[in-house]
Amino acid sequence: AAPPDPGPGLENGLDPDQDPDEDLDDEVDASRLERFMRDRRRAQSLPAYPAELLERVPEEEEGRKRVKFADALGLNLASVKHFSALEEPQIPTKVLSRHRSFPPPQDFLCHGLKSVPDTDRLVSCFPEPRDADRRVRDLRVCLEKVSVTQFDVRGQIRALSGGGEAGVREVGVRYTFNEWLSHVDAQALPVSAEPPPGLVGQRFAFTVYTPPVMDPSSAVHFAVFLRSDDGEFWDNNQGHNYTLRYRCMPGNEGFVSAAFHAT
Repeated sequence: AAPPDPGPGLENGLDPDQDPDEDLDDEVDASRLERFMRDRRRAQSLPAYPAELLERVPEEEEGRKRVKFADALGLNLASVKHFSALEEPQIPTKVLSRHRSFPPPQDFLCHGLKSVPDTDRLVSCFPEPRDADRRVRDLRVCLEKVSVTQFDVRGQIRALSGGGEAGVREVGVRYTFNEWLSHVDAQALPVSAEPPPGLVGQRFAFTVYTPPVMDPSSAVHFAVFLRSDDGEFWDNNQGHNYTLRYRCMPGNEGFVSAAFHAT
């Protein structure tokens, strides 16, 4: 039997008006699209075909702006660098050489463990209290001693009431951090230790916690008081108040007791 007639106008199964290269171009485009999509799914850390972003726009399209998004071309919108604490950083040699060319001054270095930087500390601006027996007889209450640490101020008060210790109702300290714009009264507690024989009055202890951050020009002012059945009595350093101010002190001096700087 004769093969079927392809019909008029058809030769070898092809339309004479159809370009034979069109089918080939379609197959190439389909193959490229399939490979592009496969590589796009596979692209994680390295984008697929990054060079396509740099392709020059055809001359006939140079007059028209075209926008292409990176993810549409299989590229990642952001690159991520993961650092590990176990990896030593790679520092360029020129950076290290420049760092060595400017050594820090030796005056600012702490040599060994015996030297620490100087710090601002609260120090007493009044003479160390003395002769507590005489003062407590005259004032009925007096500051016996004070010590300053990095976080608080601790003191000891001697108090005496006219009818004996039984007449003492309250012993405490009044202090301010803002030049008496406001103040706080803190109660002092009796010292539990056995007093020495012949001690005049009774001992009380107080603690004032200082703010962790204070202005270098600020100060702590305080006075001690006694409230008893006979009335209220004060020891305010003869009207000048007891004052602690910030001063730069050597760092190797420990916070053991207050440093007294009479003014």
